[in-house]
Amino acid sequence: MIDKHQQLTLDLGKPPLLDFDTFVDEGNVQIVSALRALPRVHGSKFYFIWGESGCGKSHLLQAESQLSSQLGLQSIYLEADQLKSFDPGVLEGMEQYDVVCFDDVDVLIGNKEWEDALFHLYNRLFDLKRSLVISSNASPRQLPVGLADLKSRLTAGEIYQVAVLSDEAKRQWMITAAQHRGFVISAEVVDYILQRSARDLFSLQKVVEQLDALSLIEQRLITVPFVKKVLDW
Repeated sequence: MIDKHQQLTLDLGKPPLLDFDTFVDEGNVQIVSALRALPRVHGSKFYFIWGESGCGKSHLLQAESQLSSQLGLQSIYLEADQLKSFDPGVLEGMEQYDVVCFDDVDVLIGNKEWEDALFHLYNRLFDLKRSLVISSNASPRQLPVGLADLKSRLTAGEIYQVAVLSDEAKRQWMITAAQHRGFVISAEVVDYILQRSARDLFSLQKVVEQLDALSLIEQRLITVPFVKKVLDW
């Protein structure tokens, strides 16, 4: 029988869909190298990854969680935007995981109860020699953290800023993402999308997901006329 906490963990632990093979590491080689190495490190590690919205932070955390699991570790990927609808007590017991990937922590900063819960989770993880990877839209020194002890913890690890990809790297990212999903997208189609879509990776990922689903439904190749029609551009 699954208890209340286990059920919450199952609800919150979103299965990672993205991996390092589909991440274009232009300007982010150091971050990717550090994250790839983390599951093989003995003892606890703390990485704080920050950057503007849509730069690829969620991709990196999902990839980290997936790689950790593939290497035999217990890992969980958590989204702060989803967590905020729960009581902060949901974090109790998360130290059972070898690697906790906590996305968009800035969403919870400023809430005293959540800051307390994050502080205690950090301590429990490191007491047990577990690892924590956190992402945010700002560096830990810029976040308006009310709890001084939590501020100290967030600035204590390795801090990386995620560089924004060039347009050429975004083109390659879309082509690779499509291939990973089992369909082909041409350079012509990618250029058409980049001219009309928001250019952050989150928005481009949504476009790729839409095209994948719609091409399967309509059994058609991904062409500029098809994209124009199905996305109403």
